[in-house]
Amino acid sequence: MPQRRSKASSSFWRSWKGAAVAAAVIAVVAASFVLPGAFNKKASSPGAAHAMSIGADQGAGLPVGSSVPAFSERNVETDQPISSKSVYGKKTLLFFSEGVMCQACFEQIKGLEGFGAELYKRGIQLISITPDTSGDLRQAISQYGITTPMIADDDRTMSEAFNTLGQGMHSDTPGHAFALIDKGKVLWYRDYWLPPARAMYVEPAKLLADIPSS
Repeated sequence: MPQRRSKASSSFWRSWKGAAVAAAVIAVVAASFVLPGAFNKKASSPGAAHAMSIGADQGAGLPVGSSVPAFSERNVETDQPISSKSVYGKKTLLFFSEGVMCQACFEQIKGLEGFGAELYKRGIQLISITPDTSGDLRQAISQYGITTPMIADDDRTMSEAFNTLGQGMHSDTPGHAFALIDKGKVLWYRDYWLPPARAMYVEPAKLLADIPSS
């Protein structure tokens, strides 16, 4: 009799442990659907953490007055360094877009280059950032005749640092966002792909009117 009780007890514990393990597995799988962010590595990326730290919604850019995140990139055409330090003392209009998949985005750059004299008068330099490889971006630069600096942000580090990812037409590309920076601060930010504009091209005259003059 004692031996039978031992087997019964052993069987009970085996079945109990098996049920517990199965329940735990089911709970983990269920959590992956209910809380996908907990299993998404991008949610804990430096750019996402930076956006959360300043209280900004994902993809909503950086608030006016916030510090410019450190970046170190290169001009695709000239290989000259472009960094948060190199542009520190000059007003710089950063244009984040979808890149080569967006014809309107390159027409936007050309349109702004046509207003180069106005930009120069206001002491603003234009730098465009796209999530493309250097090779693809060079081809587009040649095709459209772009003359202003462009950065190939194929690893999305700069686009993410400025919190431009997550609300564009594609989750891993910016929308149609502009950030005016100077002396390490964000002076102005606008993503024209977000409501109410929902635009992938903005008339340069309107864009310049939207940018604060001081």
